[in-house]
Amino acid sequence: MINLEKIFQKDDEIYVLYSHLSQSIVIFFSLYLSSILNENVLYDILKFDLFLGSDFFFFTISVVFLNIISVVFIKRNRNYVKKIYYFLLKDIKNFSLIYLFLFGVYILQKPSEINFLWFFNSFVFSIISLFVLKLINNKIYKYLITNNIIQRNVMLIGKFQTVKNFIEIYKNKNKKSLIKCCILTDKKEFNYFNELKIPCFDYDERFFEILNYHFIGQIWFEIDENKNIIKDIQLEDLLKFPIDIKLFLHSFNKNLINSLTDKYNFASTQEKRKEYIFYSINNSRFTGLPLFTKFILDKVFSILILLITFPILLISIILILIEDGYPFIFVQTRTGWDGRKFKIYKLRTLKKINPNNAQQVFPNDNRLLFFGKFIRRLSIDELLQIYNVLKGEMSLVGPRPHMIEHSKQYSTVIKNFLTRHKCNPGITGWAQVNGFRGATNDELMKKRMDYDVWYLKNWSLGLDFLIMLKTVYAIIKYRAD
Repeated sequence: MINLEKIFQKDDEIYVLYSHLSQSIVIFFSLYLSSILNENVLYDILKFDLFLGSDFFFFTISVVFLNIISVVFIKRNRNYVKKIYYFLLKDIKNFSLIYLFLFGVYILQKPSEINFLWFFNSFVFSIISLFVLKLINNKIYKYLITNNIIQRNVMLIGKFQTVKNFIEIYKNKNKKSLIKCCILTDKKEFNYFNELKIPCFDYDERFFEILNYHFIGQIWFEIDENKNIIKDIQLEDLLKFPIDIKLFLHSFNKNLINSLTDKYNFASTQEKRKEYIFYSINNSRFTGLPLFTKFILDKVFSILILLITFPILLISIILILIEDGYPFIFVQTRTGWDGRKFKIYKLRTLKKINPNNAQQVFPNDNRLLFFGKFIRRLSIDELLQIYNVLKGEMSLVGPRPHMIEHSKQYSTVIKNFLTRHKCNPGITGWAQVNGFRGATNDELMKKRMDYDVWYLKNWSLGLDFLIMLKTVYAIIKYRAD
């Protein structure tokens, strides 16, 4: 059985917090200093009260606030060491969109008072400052991971000499290696690794058990340009598992990488590390501007849905309290993006006398409250999950989140089941609007899995809108039946 608590690498929480905080601080002071320079009062830099009473202050706070939201809830890639071009394509793009959006709002409000020079200077100054900050943070992060100060355990798959070289490179002053285990693709020289207490394995059915045991967060996969090792170790299997994977080779080979991306359907970003070319791969469509747009729309539509349905939600809460008393909220741990655990919130529809939270609920379940049957039928109990959406733990549309016990169970009987964890889970999903809603068994779960995988491969904002329309139609149809 796969141990989800071990298999998914812990985030580098402190570094992530520092990264987000430093970025927000840099943006704030960039805009603040731009306003000072604009007013030609550089000698009054400490007179913060002048800044507080200006329009610049409210604009600055708005930019910082939206930027915090974007970096905290949108960034899902756990590898923070990227080439500068990656930063330009991701971070600066997000900041630019936020800045231009608020600039447009400001123009509509005060078209005659626009200080174009300040807006231009502050924008350029912020971009430069963020660029410099990224350089500094990259150096900090590389130092932290190469010295094992923060955990980023690596499984290395490659030839003996390559694995040996990497182990020597990534030894820190305490002689501990970043490489925690390896798989040799040529000669089996295990004695060397035994002395270093670094386990070596063959790629077999115990592969994922090895990942579990050694808390592996990344896999570095050597590509032999003369011999296709991919045939021996199935990259396709690794791609379906939610873990960071890097392909590397000695020299740049665009044709080889393009052939692999076409064959295995993944995207890649390139970086140089020592004498090797690394390719960080990702086969998820949930990246970049479309993901940011999905995030914004989730928040906007969630608030609208909450406002519209609040009277229904309030009446349902009262009915639950009348029938079975407090509490009216049901809380349960579910599996989210990259296998992260989170608390899901629903209206309680089961009797307190026999909760059995791990057991699936069927339509005529004797544990259901009288009013609970109607609340579940109309999906009113799911409305509290809007809170999860606002927190960034869920989306309005996505694969339904399962209980931890069910994720463990089905991961052992359904091949590539964990693929569905490559995006935020949803209140509704493609499988649900196609009839796979509620309790299920192994066979039905396999079919639901097919719909979830299809959604992951074909996701678009238009598809999300279609699913939401189908969900509304299904609720109305159930009500009419």
